[in-house]
Amino acid sequence: MNDKKFNITTSNCAFTIWGLVMHLILLWGVLDINFHSPIIQGLPSVPVLNDPPAKRLVLFVADGLRYRTFDEAPPKFLKYVMTNKGVWGVSHTRMPTESRPGIVAICAGLYEDPSAIFKGWKENPVDFDSIFNRSHMSWAWGSPDIIPMFTRGAKENVHGESYPHEWQDFDVMRGQIWRLDSWVFDKYLNWLREEARKVKDADGIILFLHLLGCDTTGHAAKPYSREYTDNMNYVDRKIEEVVLMTEKFFGDNGTAYVFTADHGMTDWGSHGSGSTDETETPLIVWGAGANAFNSRHDLEQVDITPLVSTLIGTPIPTNNEGVLPWQYLNDINLEYTNRALLNNLKQLTYQVKANRKMNCEDDGHANWREKELDNKISALDKYAEVKDSRERLKETVDAIGLAKESLSYFRQYQRSRFLIYLSTMWLGWIILLFFKLAGTKRAATNYVILTISDIAFAAMLITVCVMHKVSGCSNWRSPCYASLAVISFWLTIRNAITYSIDFRIQNSKRSWIEVAGIILLLATMFMGLTYRGTLSVGMLLVAFMKQITYKATRNFLWTALSLAIFPLLPVVEPYPRVYVVQLSICVVAVMVAFKVESKYRKVIEILRLVLTGLTLSEFIDGRSWISWAILLTTPLHICTYPTQLKERMQGVVLGLFCPLALLSASYEPFFFIILAVHLSCWPRSNAFNIQRYRDTKRLLTMEELLTAAIFMLYTLLCFFGTGNMASISSFDPSWTRHFVTMFSPFTMFSLILLKISTPLMLIGCASRVLGSPSIFLAILLLGDCLSLPLLYCVTPQGSWLDIGSAISRFTIAISLPCLLLLLYYLSYPLMTFVPSKLKFHIALEKKHIV
Repeated sequence: MNDKKFNITTSNCAFTIWGLVMHLILLWGVLDINFHSPIIQGLPSVPVLNDPPAKRLVLFVADGLRYRTFDEAPPKFLKYVMTNKGVWGVSHTRMPTESRPGIVAICAGLYEDPSAIFKGWKENPVDFDSIFNRSHMSWAWGSPDIIPMFTRGAKENVHGESYPHEWQDFDVMRGQIWRLDSWVFDKYLNWLREEARKVKDADGIILFLHLLGCDTTGHAAKPYSREYTDNMNYVDRKIEEVVLMTEKFFGDNGTAYVFTADHGMTDWGSHGSGSTDETETPLIVWGAGANAFNSRHDLEQVDITPLVSTLIGTPIPTNNEGVLPWQYLNDINLEYTNRALLNNLKQLTYQVKANRKMNCEDDGHANWREKELDNKISALDKYAEVKDSRERLKETVDAIGLAKESLSYFRQYQRSRFLIYLSTMWLGWIILLFFKLAGTKRAATNYVILTISDIAFAAMLITVCVMHKVSGCSNWRSPCYASLAVISFWLTIRNAITYSIDFRIQNSKRSWIEVAGIILLLATMFMGLTYRGTLSVGMLLVAFMKQITYKATRNFLWTALSLAIFPLLPVVEPYPRVYVVQLSICVVAVMVAFKVESKYRKVIEILRLVLTGLTLSEFIDGRSWISWAILLTTPLHICTYPTQLKERMQGVVLGLFCPLALLSASYEPFFFIILAVHLSCWPRSNAFNIQRYRDTKRLLTMEELLTAAIFMLYTLLCFFGTGNMASISSFDPSWTRHFVTMFSPFTMFSLILLKISTPLMLIGCASRVLGSPSIFLAILLLGDCLSLPLLYCVTPQGSWLDIGSAISRFTIAISLPCLLLLLYYLSYPLMTFVPSKLKFHIALEKKHIV
């Protein structure tokens, strides 16, 4: 008996681990296939350009300065430069529109390595070449999150200095909103007075000023505010001072200046998703080597890297993807421009060859694209002195276009094959999960067929490895994905041989309603991932089906209709509506007064609500300890309630409400309250008895599959219905302002994840009454089925807003059901633990929550 129980436990653990591995591999695989790291080590370097137009270059990056605000009220000095002295345009950034990826694009010419997100955009997952590495000497001043990225592990030619991390506070403090930028400008002017004489006659000097003031002010006061405009004008005045002092000191007209921004910002002070306000930033170039015409010329953000390298004559960074915007260069010396463009062509061709080799195209033989590029480079080198400069320029620009096209082709060369591998792997997992839910062990297993299948799949694995070894390809991705597909399908075939499907329909009279309901709910959820308003139709379907099948109560119907309103509300708002959150606190206070029977608990709950309200109104600064105390004591507070279902669920609702309110900006607490009432009114069939919930051997029924579809809808509703799309796809510190205001990516992300998870925690706890592990495995099954077609929607092509939306939809479909299943198991201590007795109590009776 003990051995049998041990085997079942071991089997369940193995199944859980395998499922977790499958989800992580799929999630990483989709990013890896579509956004594989562009960094290749050991690429050859292009030669230095002789006689560059500029000896030194000053790079100003105004972090978080969007083009629309700059265009509507252009600052005085920079507007004068645009009109009379330089060339300007819009720099189009890519997702994610965050500081680190934007700076990397500007200074290294490459779009971000996807693995950098797991290090919070702070560290280099892989070392990459940059304009600073290639310079003779570089100095950089600015944010401690940006400057060390280029100075850590760099050679002695890169020097950097940062202000304390504590200064990056999103609270606008009177008299200190320009503190960050002022520090940077002062550091530069001190360098000019004390150290600049050492490199007065040197070439290839880069001076980088990272200005975080606009970003900090935009987050705190919003980019349409007077503070934001004042900060922009302050930067403008200081840039004018820097230019005057620099020209006065060097006096050789050998300094070039570049002003731009790493990303923009929405009206509500967030960035990270990919709207026009976030992806359009200003770019102004003037000084030595720069053209001077009053017209707009747009470019991609990565194009700034070859422009900087060309102006000072240094080699272009080896992993640069940018194309030199030759219109920004002075047209007096076309010969120099042609040489710079040829360098750009050679540098891109080196990447084409490396990517072709890495993807094992043509078994090591050069592809026609590579041959064509080599021929063009040879021709341009051979006839450099013969052909007309403008004709050569046109030919070189055309060749660079072919190089960019070839680079994109080779990077996506194996995408279709990898997607087939991932789809096979994922389909195998879905079938395996279905066998877990609706499979029964066959009375007699055909071990001959089982052995043949094992041998066949082992042979397939060996074949994959041998073919990869024989090909001589150094790319490990292809055999890994192929092997995972083979293993996943092998496990599926083994289960098909040893198990049979026994899917039960308990009530044939209403089975057609349940089947139709499941299909309609799946279609609604699929559409809801793109058009969140469709989820409102799903909630109406839930109310309709429950009314037909179980004669739902009025409270259930009214709360279902109320929940249907939330997906129709705005996703984000320009500023926090604190009065809405305060009103929700008042509603909960009334509920406490009438529903909580214990006077002691009633006093404690009112005290917590009062402290929460005072913190929201900023009468109390919650960052010091109040907010954190309310959050961290929530589990203990819940566990002080009796383990009877009614009292314990009451404790869960009231305990989770205060942390959610502190993380809310508008109507999110009202969604939580209505969801709690809705779940308390859930109508259930008499067939759902306690023994069936605990019987781990029972098979999945149509009734449970419908329940799983409804809970899956609740899962998506918890995400989209509370306006959380802004929280997950873009950064807005207003959500975490009562806990932390200093920039801390992981702390802020954890708090935002907690906010998103809070309604799901409520469902997880309620599932101890309403659901079972089988139902939640069915939810996982439905979520995985939804993610299969979404796998093909993720693409690196098209607008970056579309790309970001496709990634978000896929991530939501695959992660939210897993999170809900995890919370189902984590809810066990919340529902059963009693601190005073230091042991768990199992609630034996399952009734209505209210």
